[in-house]
Amino acid sequence: MKQSKDVMFARLANFKIDIDALRAHFLHHVKTLPSTPYRDNRVDYIGWAVTSRDGTLIDGIRRINPNAAMPSRGTQPTDACSGSLAEVMDALSARGLKPFRARIMQLESEGDEMPLHTDAVREAWRLHVPIITNPNCFFEWQRADGSIESVHLPADGSAWLVRVDVNHRAVNRSNQPSSRAHLLMSLETPPPIGMLTTPWLPVVREAETAALAV
Repeated sequence: MKQSKDVMFARLANFKIDIDALRAHFLHHVKTLPSTPYRDNRVDYIGWAVTSRDGTLIDGIRRINPNAAMPSRGTQPTDACSGSLAEVMDALSARGLKPFRARIMQLESEGDEMPLHTDAVREAWRLHVPIITNPNCFFEWQRADGSIESVHLPADGSAWLVRVDVNHRAVNRSNQPSSRAHLLMSLETPPPIGMLTTPWLPVVREAETAALAV
């Protein structure tokens, strides 16, 4: 894999945050703030904007409609973006990433399962930092042959980069009532290949690449 467009999923290299501090900030500060319910792709979430176009907690939770009166990218910190959460955002920016529309989204285990879908027509990435999860939460992609790649993103302080122009979905298949909460954000430009490290998944498997070369 020589460039980011060859990669479907990867860990952000040389990056680790204090997940206990971030989780405490989420539980004791963010969750005391007004949340926004959101239903998308048959799935119910609640969310809090971390950066938004106007500094409110609601902007960017639902899909954004272009508005000439507002900037196109939400980068203004909200009331949620303080303490350890602000430190995480600063650390990501210090790495040269350009995040926008950062938010915390909470997905419950009950309800319909999200269908596979794409969110962009060109190479597009989101960065996820899991805050609360369980072993039955997965991020999944569908390959061109219909097969499914399924990855669990642990809440261990790592940041995970996922392609959203590839057919994908997030699922919480816990048999018990359980929440999955991730800090997630869009990236203005694809990450350089040098920022990506294992574990990772290629867009095209090695065997398929070899077959195409014959």
